[in-house]
Amino acid sequence: MVDLDARTRAPHDPARAEHVRLHQAFLGRVVDYLCADAGIRQFVDWGCPVPGTAERVRRVDPDATVVHVAPEGTAGVLASPDDSAVLPGDGAGSETLLRRLHTSGLVDLDEPFAVLMTRTFGADSPPTGLDTLHRLMRGGGYVALTSAAPRADVERAFGPFLPMEPGVADLTWWPYPDEEVAAQGSGVLAGLGRAPGRGGGTTRWR
Repeated sequence: MVDLDARTRAPHDPARAEHVRLHQAFLGRVVDYLCADAGIRQFVDWGCPVPGTAERVRRVDPDATVVHVAPEGTAGVLASPDDSAVLPGDGAGSETLLRRLHTSGLVDLDEPFAVLMTRTFGADSPPTGLDTLHRLMRGGGYVALTSAAPRADVERAFGPFLPMEPGVADLTWWPYPDEEVAAQGSGVLAGLGRAPGRGGGTTRWR
């Protein structure tokens, strides 16, 4: 079993706690949009750096499917009652894990689904396999990314996915938070990309 909440029990680090809070707020806005406005009912939480993704999804849609891809080497059990499937892996999006997602039957690839690549990646560790992921989304779908890399690298990382407004923006401000936020950004960029159902869309990140 995998402990998705292990990091929250580490010694208190105010900077880390603030990063987790901002990350949770961003993911909450993404999940709320995908569930309520985009009609997504299948989610792959790829990286699991902060708790609560499945709970947030099921608060909007109790019947939604959530699959966790948890970091290698973590141990224990889920911190909260959760019948979500758990696959061991990394947060970067490897071809092997995508094949497992394809063959496991945990996600219906003919229906729209969203992948939340929730571990913040740096310039030296961009996510891989997004071209393959895009091809797997036969019914369309979305991918969310966060990164401390330069903007051009983040936009490039989205590959074939089409940008959702406002494109790549600071984690604190994406897209237009209802809650009060600091005037100074977090320094972490975030965005949501869309894979249309087979057929259309031409907008690019630049």
